[in-house]
Amino acid sequence: MGAQGSVPQVRAKDVKRVCEGRHGWLNKAGLTNTKMQKRWCAIHDLRLYYYETARDAEPKGVVFLRGAIVTHSKRVKMAIEIETGSLITEKGVEKRTYFFTPVADASVSAYQDEEVIRKQRRKAKLQLDQWYTWLQEESAKTFTPA
Repeated sequence: MGAQGSVPQVRAKDVKRVCEGRHGWLNKAGLTNTKMQKRWCAIHDLRLYYYETARDAEPKGVVFLRGAIVTHSKRVKMAIEIETGSLITEKGVEKRTYFFTPVADASVSAYQDEEVIRKQRRKAKLQLDQWYTWLQEESAKTFTPA
């Protein structure tokens, strides 16, 4: 689960209330579990929480963004790639890689006209760019001493 063994048990609705609108549906995969899974995601306090639904009592996992590298993926089409290195074990620092893609519009079919398909692609690109900006901003934050 996430980049560290201890996952903060925060309800989705509580994260939604404090995440300043930085939430929504994304597909998530990793290097080992490569199947894309639809997840409700929210960014707060240097973490990307992901849930099965927007009403879950606890997250499926958390990506710790402090020090993470957030890029447009070259391995997965139309995806954000997040590399973390914050899990410290007896072997040292272990890195995790996550891929997040926009959730496709369920109403789009292969038989729709080209203009509809182009609009859906633009919408997905805008969604991807918004999440990329949010993740870049959050991963660039640092803790300041009190």
